[in-house]
Amino acid sequence: MSLLNDLVHAAGKRNGGRRVLVYCVGFETPDGPVPPGAIDLDGDLDGIPRAEEGAAEVLVLARTPTDLRRAATLHSLLPMATRVVVAVEETPHWYTAPVLSPTPAHRWRSLTELRVHQPRRPAWVVEAGFSKPTPAGRTLAATARAFAGHRMDAVAAPVAGLAGPGAAHWRPGDPNAAPAGVTGPVPGRFGARGGDLVLRTTDQDPPPWSGDETPVDRPVAELMSWERIGRPGGTRILENDLGDLSEPRTIPPVDDRSVNPMGFVTVPSLGTAELSVESGRWAIICEGRTLTTFGTSGCVTDVDVSRIRQVRGVHVDWRRSHSGPVAALRVVTGLAAAGVPLFSDVVPRWAGALGPELAGLITSVGDTGLGDDLEREEHSIRLRREALRTHGVRTRWEQLGAPAAARPLISVLLATRRPEMVRFALEQMAGQRGAEFEVILALHGIPAGHPDVAGAVASYDRPITVFEAPGETVFGAVLNEAAARASGSFLLKMDDDDWYGPDFVSDLLLAHSYSGADVVGMVPEFVYLASIGVTVHRDQVTEQITNFIAGGTIFAERSAFETVGGFRTLPGTIDAQFQHAVQAAGGQIYRTQGLGYILRRGNVANHTWREPIGTFLRRNKRQWRGFRPSALMELPAEAV
Repeated sequence: MSLLNDLVHAAGKRNGGRRVLVYCVGFETPDGPVPPGAIDLDGDLDGIPRAEEGAAEVLVLARTPTDLRRAATLHSLLPMATRVVVAVEETPHWYTAPVLSPTPAHRWRSLTELRVHQPRRPAWVVEAGFSKPTPAGRTLAATARAFAGHRMDAVAAPVAGLAGPGAAHWRPGDPNAAPAGVTGPVPGRFGARGGDLVLRTTDQDPPPWSGDETPVDRPVAELMSWERIGRPGGTRILENDLGDLSEPRTIPPVDDRSVNPMGFVTVPSLGTAELSVESGRWAIICEGRTLTTFGTSGCVTDVDVSRIRQVRGVHVDWRRSHSGPVAALRVVTGLAAAGVPLFSDVVPRWAGALGPELAGLITSVGDTGLGDDLEREEHSIRLRREALRTHGVRTRWEQLGAPAAARPLISVLLATRRPEMVRFALEQMAGQRGAEFEVILALHGIPAGHPDVAGAVASYDRPITVFEAPGETVFGAVLNEAAARASGSFLLKMDDDDWYGPDFVSDLLLAHSYSGADVVGMVPEFVYLASIGVTVHRDQVTEQITNFIAGGTIFAERSAFETVGGFRTLPGTIDAQFQHAVQAAGGQIYRTQGLGYILRRGNVANHTWREPIGTFLRRNKRQWRGFRPSALMELPAEAV
C-alpha cells in the first residue's frame, strides 16, 4: 500500500486542503481493505459521494488490471474533477504502458495534461488534468480499456443493473453497466429504464426492491463463509435459493478478458504446487514458497496467474477450501480458465457449480499425468476450453436469463489447385464442432465438374459455395474473390492438405474472444514431413500477441480484412504480407495454442511457403517416426 500512501500524500500537497476523493479496489489488509477515508469499490457503496458532487482531484488505485476492470464497471459513480489519477499497483510482465486513446474527441476537449509513468516496477500510473470539471470515470474507463488493447469493452446482450456490495464481480470490464442502490431502482437512462436485467448481491434476507424489475439475488461473500455456515442452523444457507451452489450460474463469472490462457508456459521450471490455506485464504504453495495468495472473494487476477505460470500443476485439496464454498469455486474456475493444470482425487458434492464436465476433467488426471509436457498441455487446453465456455461473463449472463447471443458465421476461404485434395480438405471441415461456418471453395485452374471435385462436394453436407478461378489468376486475387463471396463476420484461411482437429475453428473463435486481437491463428507446432515420414513437435511460444501465425490458420475479423484491403495480389508470400499490413495499420495478431493443427510438408514445389525441410528439423522438442498427432486432433496414427 506504499504506492497508495505516496499518491494520497502527493494529492494532498497539490490541492492544499481542497477536496480529494480516494477510491480503491482489490486490496485486503488485516485492518480493512483500504486506508481510512478511502472508498472501497468492492464494498457497500450506499452513502458514498454522489456522482454530481465535485472534487478537486479523484484518485483510483487498483491492485491489478483485473481489479481495475471491476472499477471501470462502476465508473459512473465517480464525481466530476479537474484532476484524475488512476494507478495499478502490479501488472503482469507482458502488459505494456496503458497509453490512453481518449475518444470520442468532444468528451476530452478539456484535457490539458496526460502523463503515463511507472513510479516503480511493476506499477503504472495515469495522471490526467482538465481545464474544467470532467467526469472522473471517463479517465478510469479509458485506462482499463488501454490495458485491454483499446478494444471496445462492453458485454453484449442486456444492459446490466448492478446493486449491492461486490456486484461488479458479476460484470467486470463493462462500463455500460448501471450501478444502483441495494433497494433500487436502477436510475433511468435517456428516457428509458436503466437496466434490462438486475443482479443484486445481498445477505440472507434481501430487502424489498423498489424498481419495476425483479432482481436476481446472489449472496455476498460474507454470507457464504464456512464460519457462518458452520453455526447452528447455518447449513440452511446452502439449502435455500440464495445459497444454492448446484449450477454454474450461482457463482460470479471469470473475467475472461483478463484471466485466460495468455502467457501459458509449455515447459515449466517448477514442480507441482498445492492449493493450501494461509492466513485464512487460499494460496498457491510450491516447493515451500508461497507464490500467490488469493483474496477472500476468491477472485483470481491476471497477476495471480502470472505468478504461477512456471508451476507444472496444482493439486486441489477441497478439504481446505478457503474461506467459503463460493470463494473456493471461484478460485478453481479462474485457474482452470487460465489453463493452469489442475488435478484432484475427488470433487465434493457442494461444488456442483463447477459443472459436471469441468469437475470430471479435474479428476481425470493425477500428479503423474502431468509429468509429460505434451500431456500436461493437452489437459490444460481441455480445462480452459470448458472453464471459459461455461464460466465466462457472456455465458454467465445468458445463464441468468439474458438472451443467448447467436453464434457468428465464419467463412472458410479454401483455395486449391489439386482436385485430389478437395475431399480431404472438406473432410477436415465436416468434423468441426462448436462453430457455425460456411466454406468458400475456390477452384484455382480446375473445373467444378472434375470427378474428384464433384464427388467431394456432393458428399459434403454443410453450407458451401464453389467457384472457378482461372489458373493464371494469382493466389492473392483468388482468395480475395473468395472473400467477396463470403457472408461471415469472420474470415478463416485454411489450406487443402493440412490436418485440423475437430475444435480448430471453435478454438480460434474462443481465442479471439479472450485476446481481443483483430487476427488470431496458430503456429505450426506439429509438422508432418511427408517425404521422410517423420512428425516433429517444434519448440514454439504460444498464447501471446505475436507477429507471425501459420498461413493455413489465419482467422480475421472481416472489418480488419477489409481495412487492409485483403490479400495482396501476388502469387506467394501473401500470408506474411497480410500480417504485416494488419500490424502496420495498428491491429494485433494473437497466437493461440497449436495442438489442433498439423502442417503437412511435402514437395517444396507444391507449397507457396517454400521453406526447405531442414527448417522443420531444427528447434524441435520431439520427433517421431510416422504420423504422430496430438491427442486433441482425435486422429488415428494411420490417418495419413
